[in-house]
Amino acid sequence: MKKRNNPFLYPLSWLYGLGVGLRNFLFNQGIFKQQSYSIPLICVGNITVGGTGKTPHVELLISILRDQRRIAVISRGYKRKSRGLKEVTLTSTADEVGDEPKQIKQKYPEVRFVVDGNRRRAMAYLLALPEAERPEVVLLDDGFQHRYVHPSFSILLIDAHRELHEDELLPLGGLREPATARYRADCIILTKCPPDMRPITLRIMQRNLALYPHQRIFFSRIDYQKPRAVRALLGEVTPSLPHKVQVIALSGIASPQHFLDYVKEHYELLDRFIYPDHHHFRAKDFTTISERWQELSRQHSESPLYIICTEKDAVRLTDSLDELPRELVDHLYFLPIETQILYHPKEFNSMVCKAANSLPRSLQTQGRTPLK
Repeated sequence: MKKRNNPFLYPLSWLYGLGVGLRNFLFNQGIFKQQSYSIPLICVGNITVGGTGKTPHVELLISILRDQRRIAVISRGYKRKSRGLKEVTLTSTADEVGDEPKQIKQKYPEVRFVVDGNRRRAMAYLLALPEAERPEVVLLDDGFQHRYVHPSFSILLIDAHRELHEDELLPLGGLREPATARYRADCIILTKCPPDMRPITLRIMQRNLALYPHQRIFFSRIDYQKPRAVRALLGEVTPSLPHKVQVIALSGIASPQHFLDYVKEHYELLDRFIYPDHHHFRAKDFTTISERWQELSRQHSESPLYIICTEKDAVRLTDSLDELPRELVDHLYFLPIETQILYHPKEFNSMVCKAANSLPRSLQTQGRTPLK
């Protein structure tokens, strides 16, 4: 996020930093108490507003650990309309639990997922489950600032296009905490790296972070997979999307530029609808989208016109498909995403497995098999 030039924001940013600094000082001095737990708790978070790719990185951790540990995920369920603790099920709607929890649950139905702004209450709920159902490792989604719960391992995500030394505290810039908060992390991942990033650029970015020797650093990028029909998320058998077709792009994510660049590169982009992150689609949105799709379909009648959206948008749209014309729904597709660790993926996997196996000594003697 670029620095805002409004001079009135400088004192506000200073006051914000003073409050954040005092809060962190109280935690560091033990005045505000952190609670630790008897199972591994891996935190994935950031210190900037906007998208750094938390959800796809949580999915990456699940894919590494799913065959070896019972996993649970805790999230606050951002922009959900429900309150308190709620367990995510396959029938949960995005309004009930949030779009990202629903997305993860659909991909990994065996993973227990709880949404609650009170992470300590969520942990108490998970640890009170019968032993056969109790998780063996918990992933804390977007929990870097939630310091009342003490993780056994922290992963901090930083957008490679928004380096910390170029940013400022809110509201002047996009930092939730001072850049020095990065030293609380055990591992830092610079996300959204372009595939052609030069080695010298990587070294400069690593030098700018000036990490401690014990901190690990990795680089990742988001890869888009073969498009799927949104109806496929409801279990329907659907056709694949033809190559180089004409499309309208639809996005309600924090940083849509990478998605738009990919669509423009692989399809003929005729129009776009860009909404805020976690946007709840309403009847007027569907009317606008449908009318524009019908208009462009008439203008380009020589070939079918498709609407292509992000995976997170597709999750929200599945709750409201009956509000769209069936013909449009048949032409509604999304791009699944997958996170790739650049350069040293095996080392990253080994680090994650070690973090998921970092149990207190008393638990390590109970016959649990270590991860490979």
